[in-house]
Amino acid sequence: MSLFIAMSLTAQPKIGAGVKGGVNFATQVTTGTGEGVGVKSLIGFNAGVYGNIFILDFLAVQPELLVSSRGSDWDDPYYNVKDKLTYIDLPLLVKFQPVKYVNIHAGPQFGMLLSAKQEDDDSGDISDIKDWYNAMDIGIVLGAEANLPFKVNLTVRYVIGLVSATNDVEYIEPWRNNFLQVSLGYRIIGDR
Repeated sequence: MSLFIAMSLTAQPKIGAGVKGGVNFATQVTTGTGEGVGVKSLIGFNAGVYGNIFILDFLAVQPELLVSSRGSDWDDPYYNVKDKLTYIDLPLLVKFQPVKYVNIHAGPQFGMLLSAKQEDDDSGDISDIKDWYNAMDIGIVLGAEANLPFKVNLTVRYVIGLVSATNDVEYIEPWRNNFLQVSLGYRIIGDR
């Protein structure tokens, strides 16, 4: 089995760039009194570009530019709505490649809010709630990536919100964005 995995994975070039896209499983959390409020995951998307440079054989830097959705499905008897948020994200990652075909990566992610809509699950009404959210979102990325055949890579990462996504226009306590991100990438630049 391990021989098959080793044969089906490919090494990364020293310099590479490509496109990627996938799915987000997002929610929001708080450490305040609202932590008893029911919040379910919201399924969204991610899409964008990446570039990487290997400084050493086992160490690289990788900036990305993504459009990414997140938010929450509020599952409360009095508040049955979904907050659907869209950001432009800039992850700045350090990649550690302990084996030839797999890496683990971490780093900060900076997001700029593009849109915020709230959908009422009962009435179907959609409202603009952009003024309820802060313009910037900052998180920390922790993830892993496998390099597959045909210049394809599979990435799984978790993004932990470090600052409040919400402000005090509507929310009385801070709520942070957290999300699991799964994506497939295709390397355009880089021979191997």
